[in-house]
Amino acid sequence: MMVWLYRTSKLAIQNFWRNLWLSVITLFILILTLFSISMIASLNLAAGQAIQAVKDKVDVDIFFNPQIAESEILRAQVFLEDLPQVKEVTYISQDMALENFKVEHENDVTIQESLTNLSENPLPASLVIRANNLEDYEAILTQFENSEFNKYVQDKNYSNHKLIIDKLSLITKRIYNVGIIVSLIFIFFSIVMVYNTIRVTIYSHREELNIMRLVGATNWFIRAPFLLEGVLYALIASITAMLLIYPIVLLASPYINNLFAGYNFDMLYYFYQYIWQIFTLQLLLSLLLSSGSSMVAIGRYLKS
Repeated sequence: MMVWLYRTSKLAIQNFWRNLWLSVITLFILILTLFSISMIASLNLAAGQAIQAVKDKVDVDIFFNPQIAESEILRAQVFLEDLPQVKEVTYISQDMALENFKVEHENDVTIQESLTNLSENPLPASLVIRANNLEDYEAILTQFENSEFNKYVQDKNYSNHKLIIDKLSLITKRIYNVGIIVSLIFIFFSIVMVYNTIRVTIYSHREELNIMRLVGATNWFIRAPFLLEGVLYALIASITAMLLIYPIVLLASPYINNLFAGYNFDMLYYFYQYIWQIFTLQLLLSLLLSSGSSMVAIGRYLKS
């Protein structure tokens, strides 16, 4: 077994070097294919995590008129907590709102001076609503607006969060659609290149292969070097694609993270978390493309 593996591996490496330029072009196409697919997969993964981070941050703040008694606001809180779509409702009094505002702007001297000159608290009390699912907010707001407590409301702030998520989802969908088209084009060229490379290799060694068949070599022994050559393409292409992707992610991560400042999102963290899954996907795809094309090419020769 070891002797067979050594011989077939040696033949595979020889085939690779004898058609070096064709091998390099084939590798280049394979690398582009894996790179494009991996970048699309990484971007979609990052976008999915970013959307989830935004969703986790989403809540609805209902601000009440300052003259409304606290007991009425607490009644509204109980009403909301009884809704099945509601996960949590937090009451923020006027005093708590003012303290939070001071902490948030503690480094702004102008605002701090203005607050010391206030004769009364201008900030309204509010209820912060967290839903079980993002889709539940519309139903919650509809039920609240139809209740007796809606007349006490000064303002709500849900629409901004929804706008961010809708835009992010639209961008993700467009990236995905364009990426699929580009990836399919590269996959097609990869199959053609690997197939033609193996066919050229077979043609170059046709006399040797005919001799091997005459002396009784099995079809699997003849196939093996070409299959291993396909595996070699897959390994080199997968490793190279990862080496290209990593610095791009490393350089782009700070800029993308800045877009989601304030949200629990770190692109580099998610890339590290899924790096082996991405590499495995690349390797399996490249093995399928290269070894599959090799099987078809050598299969046609053996049937002739």
